[in-house]
Formats: sequence, structure tokens, C-alpha cells
Amino acid sequence: MRVHVRFSLLALLVGAIVFVSAPAAAQAAFGVKGFVALNCEEGFETCGEGAEAPSKKEAEEEGYTQAAGHPPFGVTDFKVNTEGGAGEEIPVGTVQHIRTDVALGVSTNPEAVPKCSLAELGTEVHPGFFIAPTCSSNSIIGRNKVLVYVEAAGGDVPLEGSVYNLVQQEGNSSEFGAALKFPEALTKVLFKGTPLENVPLYAHTIIEGHVEWASDYHDYFEIKVSPALPLISSRLVFFGNIGEAGKGSFLANPSSCTGIGPQTTSTLTLESTTKLIQASNYEAPIGTEGCNGLPPFEPVPFAPKFAIAAGNTQQDQPNGPTAELSLPHNVEPEEVDSSQLKTATFTLPEGLTLNPSAANGLKACTPAQARIHSHTPGVECPAESSLGNVKLEVPGLPAGSLTGNVYLGGPETGPITAPPYTVYVDAESKRYGISVRVEGSVEPNPATGQLVATFVKNPEQPFTKLTINFRNDALGSLANSLTCGTATVKAVLTPFTGTAAKEPASSFTVDGNGSGGACASPVPFAPAQGVAPLTGNAGAATAFTVNLERKDGEQYLSHVSTTLPSGLVGAIPKVAQCSEALANVGKCEPASAIGTANVTAGSGSKPLFLNGTTYLTGPYNGAPYGMEIEVPVVAGPFNLGPAVTRLGIYIDQTTGQVTTAGYLPSIVYGGVPTRLKQASVTINRPGFLTNPTNCQAEAIESTVTGSLGGSAKLSTPFQAANCNSLKFKPSFKATTSGKTSKKYGASIETTINQPAGQANIKSVTVQLPKQLPSRLTTLQKACPQATFQANPLTCPVGSLVGGARANTPTLPGKLSGPAYLVSHAGAAFPDLDLVLQANGVRVILVGNTDIKNGITTTKFASTPDVPVSSITVNLPLGEHSALAGFGNLCTQPLIMPTTMVAQNGATVKQNTRINPVGCGVQIVGHKVIGNTAYITVAAPAAGRISGSGPSLATVYRHLGSATQATTLKVPLSRGGQRRGRPFRVRLRVGYVPTQRRRGNSAATVTVTFG
Repeated sequence: MRVHVRFSLLALLVGAIVFVSAPAAAQAAFGVKGFVALNCEEGFETCGEGAEAPSKKEAEEEGYTQAAGHPPFGVTDFKVNTEGGAGEEIPVGTVQHIRTDVALGVSTNPEAVPKCSLAELGTEVHPGFFIAPTCSSNSIIGRNKVLVYVEAAGGDVPLEGSVYNLVQQEGNSSEFGAALKFPEALTKVLFKGTPLENVPLYAHTIIEGHVEWASDYHDYFEIKVSPALPLISSRLVFFGNIGEAGKGSFLANPSSCTGIGPQTTSTLTLESTTKLIQASNYEAPIGTEGCNGLPPFEPVPFAPKFAIAAGNTQQDQPNGPTAELSLPHNVEPEEVDSSQLKTATFTLPEGLTLNPSAANGLKACTPAQARIHSHTPGVECPAESSLGNVKLEVPGLPAGSLTGNVYLGGPETGPITAPPYTVYVDAESKRYGISVRVEGSVEPNPATGQLVATFVKNPEQPFTKLTINFRNDALGSLANSLTCGTATVKAVLTPFTGTAAKEPASSFTVDGNGSGGACASPVPFAPAQGVAPLTGNAGAATAFTVNLERKDGEQYLSHVSTTLPSGLVGAIPKVAQCSEALANVGKCEPASAIGTANVTAGSGSKPLFLNGTTYLTGPYNGAPYGMEIEVPVVAGPFNLGPAVTRLGIYIDQTTGQVTTAGYLPSIVYGGVPTRLKQASVTINRPGFLTNPTNCQAEAIESTVTGSLGGSAKLSTPFQAANCNSLKFKPSFKATTSGKTSKKYGASIETTINQPAGQANIKSVTVQLPKQLPSRLTTLQKACPQATFQANPLTCPVGSLVGGARANTPTLPGKLSGPAYLVSHAGAAFPDLDLVLQANGVRVILVGNTDIKNGITTTKFASTPDVPVSSITVNLPLGEHSALAGFGNLCTQPLIMPTTMVAQNGATVKQNTRINPVGCGVQIVGHKVIGNTAYITVAAPAAGRISGSGPSLATVYRHLGSATQATTLKVPLSRGGQRRGRPFRVRLRVGYVPTQRRRGNSAATVTVTFG
């Protein structure tokens, strides 16, 4: 790649010379006649002379193409369009400004050569005329020849002189001054008779160097040209391989070996006094070579170094490290310099991740504010977007010249919604007019949060050292791993030469206290639990909060399982359940909300506080219901969407206790580890949650698992109050079929009804009458305990003796299921176990059975503290009926002693009369006295009974309720009284029930009148 340095005649203000401009008609032809920009080998200082482009063969012979090498000569030669013959050429148009953009990758090092002050360049003794320079010869960096048109001199005038390395004026990255000697013949005429007549005089050309940071960071040079001496041509030869010992060389070739094209193109842009602008490109026929180091070229070294020093080494604490990337350069002019850095990737160790605390007060810098491709110097990034400060050292500027910040980037409008995250590295120098602005990206691993920072748009310009000091306080963007040990940052650095990347690494040690202290092993895990019920009144609607906390340095919260006190339940039908599709993406609707959630995340003393919402869902992870917690990660410039936590709501099938269980998110959608310090869930939807109706001392018990396998069992006392204020007035009814048989046995059905707002039932004990004994053949077919525990529904059919159903306001569906006889080890008789199911919830009620003297007693000793409006147990007739029947059940009083105990201890005892059904009217006794038959009748319900028959009068009687024995008097009719005695009569008793659905019935008996 060739050095293309822009130069021109800057400020020749010759007051005594008449300004001559080209004819107006010729202005249209203003432009560049020829332009070359070449790097030439030793011995070819005249290459490209006359702005003649060399052939490819000439370029290969004369050109200096060593990649990253220092060309002996850097030549820029151009000529403008002119009219007239040799020696009397008149430029077409007058140049007033020149800009030369050199090919990409060519670099100038003004620090390699001593500098000369503007005063030393020469004092102005007449406008546009200067005395000889007093600059040190060591500051000479080249030669300049120009040809100008001077009408007073009779035509074209050549000027020639040395080019000096100047102390830059503010705003220039480099500055060079050419002192061009006027011909003595001209100055003697101009200053005849004055003290200047015999003084050597010079014109000055000032070349201002800049960096094109708005695009690819190539060098460009500008010159203001005095129109007093219309410019015809200029030839500038830089001495590229000069420099003081230890300071490098003045010029360097690109370190890339890209072929001809944009990489080998220089541009000359001229502006006339009439504001015409003409540009000319020169594409060198060959580019730089030798990137692979094959002879005859020298290998291009590339030995970058990387080091990182922790700002804080304490585990699980914010860490603002200092990262230093350096690139050594060969400092001797004859040596091939280092390749420039093309791309850089840094992989941070696992555990050194983004810190949520950093979002507090953080802002983002927009692309417009970052001005990556803007000519405006500096950035407008908010101070709150700074992640740290930057120092950049480059060979061409004094140490400490470039300083700035590293900023968090964001979109032009709106929040940052997802990785990769943009960062801007900005290093500024107002003094030298340099603004280095580089864009990078940071990509976190979505599963581990491990960070990879990549910079792929690095300028092809030399640098010596880049130092980034990340913010090192409680709001620092990074935080150390939870575990101690060596943390290694790995770099992959790729040179512009296209050769193999280098992979330096640097480490620091994470310790227990920031001062080298040992870490606890294992990492401790001692979370704390807090509970805050809104009201403690038994049976009352309530709100409820469970809070978990951990300290810095302890294992992160990973999995939590929390079991609520018995009786603390929610009314599922009162809430719309969030669908699985919406729950998985964190978009549940307000109708599903049952409470709130808040979390505190991040390491250090200023963690991030976030609020969210808790929703009820349908089945999740094997549980009949679930909770979905959405915590929008909206903080500072971020909106990473909701952090979604899914928990199953499990119901204990014996106690009815509610347990919520699930994993807490360790990484949010944006790849940011949560580093949870506190997680709190409040269930506060009005009317959803109800307190227990028992006032025994209970507890909220949690099992919490840590991120490194630690486990903790937490218990917080809980006790409802004012249980005695709850009423307990359930009703208990029982029926049986009047029909019994040896094959199908007998039946019974019991029903408990209870109004809302009362204490829930704790236990029920019933004692069956002797007329309904347990059936021995069925008891012998009881389900084995192991089978029942494995899956009740696999019990043998012979153990299935009935079913049960229940209504509860806590579930949308009616609970129902089978009733089994189950044998339990150590029990003399099988239990009667009810398996109730609805909406994925299973509840098993265990009825302990005892049989003494043929009388069966069943006690459901521990039913869940859950409101039930009704529960019915049906043990029907059948081949496997649980009961047998003795005698006529329709004609005997069936009394079942019943005891019901409430969760608050209240007790209801009663002798429950079992009502036979399907019996009809029964004649249970009869006798005749005189002319009247006395019939004892049993009726199943309210209705009308009647007595009639041959020779008998018909009589009626109305009953207000069922009766086991009532007397119906049926006298003889007049005709019957006249009959001879003794005689027998068939007497019929009829029954018409008040409730027609029971059906009419009748019974007969033969009576004898003597």
C-alpha cells in the first residue's frame, strides 16, 4: 500500500504580485491533469515525477510494498489543467484548497522525528515572504517542489525547499511545514533597493494532518492555498524510513495485503476560488505484500499482550476490573512494524457476569449520540451511560493524549430489549483533533451468563496500548463469581495480515474477602424466610406474603418448595386461569392475577428492585394448578421483557395442604444472571384466599435448594385466631334401601350439608345399627395397602364398595370417586377409604373401621380443613356390597349414633335415623277386638293411609311424616256385622304419599272375626 500524503502551497501572500486568474470561459475545465501517490524503494526518489503513473512493471521495480514496512520515499505528485506552452503554462482556474486522502492503512508518526516550532520555520518579513528556517536538520521529513504562475515574472516560477515536522496547532493530529525558496532573480526585482534585496526569502506551505474518523480512520491532509500564486503542479517527497532511535519511523505501510482497489486508492480533491470542486483518484497498480512473510519479504510481527486486574476480588461482589491491551511496535526505522489489530474477542470467565445492580440510574447512548460515523468531534453520550474510562496510546501522539469513556449503547429510540449489547469505546484529544470511536458488542450466554465481547470494526491504524477501567463501585456493570478460584479472561486477537490469531489470556483470583482470604467450603447457604398474613382471623378472607432472602456470598436461590398451613386455601373458581401458551411467554391477562411479586437482584450494597404480578394457571409440571410470576425486567435503559417463574400448586391428598414448588430463574431473557437477594410473593386477590378454621399452632414450611446443591429447611410459625367465633351447624342425613338380599346385601347413603362461613369439619364418626352389619365376604376382598398406595384405581374390583361425591367452593368441579375397603398393616379390619377427584385434585379420606358385637363403627378422624358444602357417601347394593341386612329394614327403627367435630373443636352429636327408601306401606301388627280390626302400620313418609276389605268399612288417616308404627282402626260394615262367626277377611292397607314421586303402595293381611 502506498503512502499518499496531501500537500500544497498554503499561504503565499505576495502583495507585490498581480493576481491573475484564468479566463472565465476556461473555468469549466478546472481539474486535475495528473495525480500519482507512490511509495518508492531506495534509489527511486524520482518515481512518479511529472505526475506520470508508472506501469505495473515500473511499479513492481520501483515501488516499496513490504507490509508494515517503512518506505524510503513517499511521493505525491500532481498537476492541474493548464493552458499555454512550456514555461508559460497558465492554470485553468485557481486552487484555493487542497485535500489529499491517503490509502487506507497508511500511517504517519509525527512523534518519530523531532519537531520544529512555527517560529523556527521562519519569520515573516513581508507578507508572504519569510527568512530562512532555523529548524534543526533532524526535523526535516522531506522535499517539496512546486510550480506556480507569476505574471510579473513572465510565466512559470519553480519553488523548492525542505519539509519540516512541526509542533501541531490545536486540532491537528500532525502538521508539516514546507519552506520553499524563491528564485533570487525574482526577489532582487521585487525588493530592489530595500534591505531584503539580497536576503534569501522563502514561501511557506502548512500541511495540516487529520484522521477521517467518520469512516475508516485513514489519514487525510488539508492545505489552504494562496490564490496570489496560481498553482500549476506540486511534488512532495517524504522520507518515510527516518526516525529517532526508539521512536519508530515516520511512515508505515498498511499491514494488510488487500489487492488493488479501494485499499490502494488515494484521492486528491481541489477547490477553486470560484467554489468548483474536482476530485481525482489514483489506484496504485500493486498493493502491499509479504503478509505471510514469504521471501523476499520480511514476516510481519504480531505479538499483542492482554492483562486484566480485578478492581475487587471478593466473591459475589461488584468488580470493576482494569483491562489492558497492548501491541508492541518495532521502533527502529529499518524494522518491519507490527500488524495492526483487525478484530478482538474477549471471553470472560464463567461467573464474572453482568450485575443487575448496574441498571440503577443507568442510561444508554444512542447511535446519534455516539457519532460513530460523524465528522463532529466527541460524543454526546449521557454521563450516566458510562461504564468506565478509557486511555488510548498511539505511536503518533504523545503519551496521555487520548482519553475518554466506554459507554453502554442503545437504540435510537426506545429501550434495549435483547442482547447483543452495544458498547462504544471513545478516546478523544481536542488538542490533536482526534476522536477514536469504536463500536463493540457484548453477548451473554443465555444459559450461564458468560460474556463474550467482540470488536470487529477496529481501524487499521497503529496503537500501543488501550486501557479500560471499568466502574468499580456498588453500581459496577460486572460482578464476581460466587465461587473462589482463578478467573481467566481469554482473548482472540486477529491481525490485519490475515495470519493466525493470537490468544493471550490473563487471570485474577476470586477470594473470600477481597484481600486474599480463603473462601468457605462449601459455599454457605442460609436463606431466611418471612411471612406476613394480612389477617389472622380463622375462616376469614386474607392476603398472604412469603419472603425469601439470601446474603451476598451465599449460594443463589435455585428451587423452592413451600407448604402452607392446613386450611389456608384459595378459591380456584373465582379466578380465570391463565393459559399455558400465555404463561410460557409471560403474557397472562389481568383476570388471572392473584397477587404481586417483587424481587431484589444484583450483587453489592445497591441491588436492583423490581415489581411483578402473580397469576393463576392451569396444570403445570404434574400439579393440578400452577402459579406464573411475571417480573418485568424494566430498569434503566433496559426492557428485557418479563422474567417468568413457573410454580406448580400441589394438593396433599390426605391433608389437603397446598404446596407450591418450582425453580427460580437464574438467568433472565437478556442473559443477565439474576443474583437474587430477595424474592417475595403476595397473594392478595380479594376473596381468593381463606384462613384455616383451626387455631392450632402450625407453620409455613419451605425447602430451599441453592445453586451449588445446598439445602435449607425453613419454618415460620403460623396460627389463626378467634376460632371460637365460628359457628358449626352441619346437618347429617342417612338413607337405606328397604330391599335387602343375601346375594346383594344392604345399602346405605349418608349426606352432610353445611352452610358457608362455618368452621370446617375435622372428623365424623358413625355407628351403624345392628340391622346393617359389615359383610364378611366383602371384607375378605379388601385392597392391599401397597396396591392402594401405588394407585388406588388399580385396586381389585371386589374391594370397590361404593362411591362418594363432594362440593367445595375451592374447586370448580364436583369431587367424586370410588370407595374402597383397604387393608392396612396392624389394623384388625379394613378401612373404608374414599378417593375423591376433580380438576386434577385427588383427596383421600380414610375411614378407620372397627367391628364389635356385630356393630360397625367408622371414623373419618382427620379430614382436610377445607370448606365443603356437601359430601355424600353411597355404599349401594351389589355383589360386593359393604353391608348385609338383618330383618325387614322398612319396619324397624334404624338409629345411627353420629358425632361430628369441627376444626375449631366444636362438636355435634345426634342419633341419626336412617330413612329406608323404596319400602312402601307395611303392616307390622294386627288384632281383632269385637267388631274392629286394629292394624299397626309403618309408612315411609307423609301421606294418606287407608283400610278396606270385604265386610269392612273403609277408613282413612293422614300422616304428617314417616312412621314406624301407627294404628289404623278398621270396623266391620253393617253387612259384616250380620255375618255368622267366625269368619276370615282379607284386609287391604293402601298408601298414597304426599310426594307423588314416592309412588302408591299397599299391603294386605288376613284377620279373623270370632
